[in-house]
Amino acid sequence: MAEAELKAGDYRVIFLPDKGMNFISLKRGEIEAIDQSTKDLFETRYAGLGALIGPHFHHRAEALIPNFARENFPFLAHVTSKEPFSHGIGRYAPWTVEKLSDTQLKALLKGDDEWKGVSLRQLEGQDFTMRYEAELTPKGLNIDLSVMSETDSVIGLHTYYAAQKGRVRAKAQEGDVDYEVGEPIDASFHPSPNPLRGEMTLETSSHTVKVEYSSDNEENSFQIWHPEGASFVCMEPLSASNPRKPKLSVSRLKVFISIEGGTR
Repeated sequence: MAEAELKAGDYRVIFLPDKGMNFISLKRGEIEAIDQSTKDLFETRYAGLGALIGPHFHHRAEALIPNFARENFPFLAHVTSKEPFSHGIGRYAPWTVEKLSDTQLKALLKGDDEWKGVSLRQLEGQDFTMRYEAELTPKGLNIDLSVMSETDSVIGLHTYYAAQKGRVRAKAQEGDVDYEVGEPIDASFHPSPNPLRGEMTLETSSHTVKVEYSSDNEENSFQIWHPEGASFVCMEPLSASNPRKPKLSVSRLKVFISIEGGTR
């Protein structure tokens, strides 16, 4: 399946289940929330656009990286780190679509699945099951993402929101977040006042993107990431308080993304 497109009201979202369930576009009318200039990152090494996280965060310890025939995965020629699947195999491998309608998408990824003749269990280094459910409504995009794994794991969204300039606001246990897009940032926060619910808002001159999420327990956090000179900012809900050292083998996030402002 090349594309899975959902439509509801003036919202439109496009997923690529065959390529890590990346959602490559999220629009409300003429407003595109996703930084389309990151398409090259996606086509080169599966980063950019609407990438996800799981079952691991960023880079594993070198001892945990399994051996496999890298030449069977041509995109790895563009990966300079020892970690072949940064942020987990979930953002690279083809997902199995279980349901698709005009407004809903349900997909599954399991350790038993094979990609280029290799089991995902081998590539990830543990057995796991990830589920991804998306429902588009006239008010925005609902995403229900979950994982069950053999050892500790983490899931999240690593969406690249378009923002040449703007401001990110959030309530956090570390203090109110009021970040002006420009200076580099790579910071982790924990939601407040309710430790089970987080909300991040990106305000630009043309529109506002709001990312709300909930977790079943206090093992959650959110990150804000903007590299120097980038045309995007990432607002990332995560199912671990410290995603580099997750504590759970079962976790779930419910995320709601909405767009306001601009011409519709």
